[in-house]
Amino acid sequence: MNLFEKPLEKVYFIDNLQSGENVNWYFRVQEIVKKKTKNGDNFLDLTVMDKTGRMPAKIWNNVDEYYKLVQAGEIYKISGEIRDYKGKKQLTINRLRVIAANDTDFNRVDYNETPPFDSVALLAKMFSLLVTNLTNPHLLQLVEFFKEEYGPALQQAYGAQKIHHAFAGGLLQHTYSVLEMALALAPHYGLDKELLLIGALFHDIGKTAEFKTQPALATTLEGGLLGHVVISLTIFLNLQNKITDFPAVLSAHIQHLIVSHHGEKEYGAPEVPKTQEAYLLHLLDLLDSRMNIFSEQLKSDDGQKLFSEFNQALGTRILLAKE
Repeated sequence: MNLFEKPLEKVYFIDNLQSGENVNWYFRVQEIVKKKTKNGDNFLDLTVMDKTGRMPAKIWNNVDEYYKLVQAGEIYKISGEIRDYKGKKQLTINRLRVIAANDTDFNRVDYNETPPFDSVALLAKMFSLLVTNLTNPHLLQLVEFFKEEYGPALQQAYGAQKIHHAFAGGLLQHTYSVLEMALALAPHYGLDKELLLIGALFHDIGKTAEFKTQPALATTLEGGLLGHVVISLTIFLNLQNKITDFPAVLSAHIQHLIVSHHGEKEYGAPEVPKTQEAYLLHLLDLLDSRMNIFSEQLKSDDGQKLFSEFNQALGTRILLAKE
């Protein structure tokens, strides 16, 4: 090696970091919030990410200085230590600086979040499922319009900001899962399969506009003021209006599936389920979200504990060890 060459630094990716490890590397800040400790001291609560995943991080010193410096969505050179907090990895940041012109030892592509699965293949599989199981020409035309206008966005969209399917492609994964379950259960209960499939397709599509992921994950103005249920309803109505003589009764039932899928008004549903199809869609949506919460909790387990910390979404601690 040339003595005047800059030595290569160790490359760090989040999925390989271990508790107790010191890091000096580049991470994208996805979220930053100023908070207070129980003693009233300020600290910064961050989420950092790279292409392999996300990790919580904390800044305890020089809080005001770093809060002015750091912008969500930007990449920074960060020095700190990986620590264990409630069974999960957490980065305690000691130093942080903006990227300099001579920082050429990292690749920005490594900080673009991509779905943890083949989203192109899953999207194609989803539309194949729909076309194979729909016979109503109005609904088939509706799916074509949906595919053209929302297929690309669905491939990358988060299923939620924090609670479930909170990753790139999460909305597609969740939607496909609900579609599969709807297809399996509709004949068991003698329900309208085609109505249920369309309800499953549209129920969360408003999340593509409820929040944005670039340059950082954040709620949009439309998302904050309207929420994804209203946006999903609007998307359906806009696409429906492109189809000549779309049946009014069918439209009303689809709209009901969308507005009632949260189940209870206290959970953001403008209306509660009043049909069997609407009630089943609500239960399938809830089931898939809860099972994903379990899955993500189990994936984050370090193998050291029998039970997780209290999970707010599930209202309990999760058994981690398989005995």
